[in-house]
Amino acid sequence: MNPASHTLRQRVAFLRWALPIAFSIMAVVYELGLARWVHDSFDDLTHFGIEILFYGTAGPLLAFWALTVIGHWLDEKERAERQAQASERRLASITSASADAILSLDAAGRIESWNRGAESLFGYAINEIGDRPFSDLLSSREGAEVEFSWLVETVRRDGFVRGHETLCHDAQGREVAVELTATHLTDEAGRSLGMSVILRDITNRKRREEEIRRLNTSLNEQVAERTRELAEKVEQLARANADLQKLDQMRSEFVSLVSHQIRAPLTNMRGAIERLQSRCGAVDATCNRILGILREETDRLARLVDDVLNAERIESGRLALHVEPLSAVSFMQQAAEQIRARGSGRRIRLPFAPILPPVLADPDCVLGMLVNLLDNADKYTPPDGEVSVEVAASDLEVTISVRDSGPGLAPADLERVFEKFYRADGSDAQRAYGYGIGLYICRKLAEAQGGRIWAENHPGGGAVFSFTLPAAR
Repeated sequence: MNPASHTLRQRVAFLRWALPIAFSIMAVVYELGLARWVHDSFDDLTHFGIEILFYGTAGPLLAFWALTVIGHWLDEKERAERQAQASERRLASITSASADAILSLDAAGRIESWNRGAESLFGYAINEIGDRPFSDLLSSREGAEVEFSWLVETVRRDGFVRGHETLCHDAQGREVAVELTATHLTDEAGRSLGMSVILRDITNRKRREEEIRRLNTSLNEQVAERTRELAEKVEQLARANADLQKLDQMRSEFVSLVSHQIRAPLTNMRGAIERLQSRCGAVDATCNRILGILREETDRLARLVDDVLNAERIESGRLALHVEPLSAVSFMQQAAEQIRARGSGRRIRLPFAPILPPVLADPDCVLGMLVNLLDNADKYTPPDGEVSVEVAASDLEVTISVRDSGPGLAPADLERVFEKFYRADGSDAQRAYGYGIGLYICRKLAEAQGGRIWAENHPGGGAVFSFTLPAAR
């Protein structure tokens, strides 16, 4: 029953009893009070007229007031009914046009109403599906009755079921995955009228979820496979690294052993050559020339052994530096004297009495660097050319540059000349004999002492090799 109609009925029933009671109370009050005063104050004719006027006016006024109130109540009822009808029409329109399947079931679980969304989802018209049990739509024939019984009991107990996923089948027998929401319907007395059911098609969502699960499974398998492969690669790399470390250790030991074993014969050869030159008076000019070549080659081989040992100590981290403040000028002079003693005849020009701040460096390393750079410049300088040494100082560092009078370096060689075993001229017919170790050692020694080294071409010709050392504060 409409709540507005129920309220109006109660109000009218109230007025049905209230009006006679109110009129009776007015009459009693009048007769007990006002009527006696009128009877004592006026004659019988006037008294009779006043009573007719009172009883003829009070009743119609009460009736008019009651009818006015009832009319107002009827207007309210009509307005409420119009609003309810409009709401029902809107709700019915929404239900009918909804894309989701919306249907109502009676207390026995049979289908009563069926909207357009349900027709589109299942392919049944209302006349084809009406009055059929809802369990007929469920896909699982064996468990359909059990599932529907659970649904009915849960809805009656809790009032609703929300988000229940199940399988249904359409008119062609195809399975449709749906999300079910059911609500219990009752009348004013609380008696069960059935339930409303909303079904949302989630077939595509379930298909995407299944695809995502398959992709995740495949991805996990691929990740596991790649992890196994990576673990195998890491293990192989670890074994290879261990082998390389063993090989490096063997190489270091072999280089050290061979170098030391070569140094002893070289020392003996050098002593024998010097003894032949000093004590064999009958040696002719040819023999002297040959002995000079032997001594020169012996010295060169000894320097090569020293360079190889130095390189091995640097690479293995066994190079011990003894850094102290020292003057670079004295080491320039010592290095120049060593190069002149080799008898190449090329001029070496040193800076004239430069005033330089002391540098923080290892004496042996500084001397070795200068000897290597001067030896390299001596090799590439023509016989009538000149090797020059220049210095510059700032508050932070001292720069020493060695310039030769040779052809200079190709642009591609300016950076690579400091690589180990790299030669700017790699052909067999080399102008200067060497193995590409000296400049590599110079770079390592410069970096170990906190300096830097670089090569460039001089605008006036020749190559310039410069290195820096930190200035002592």
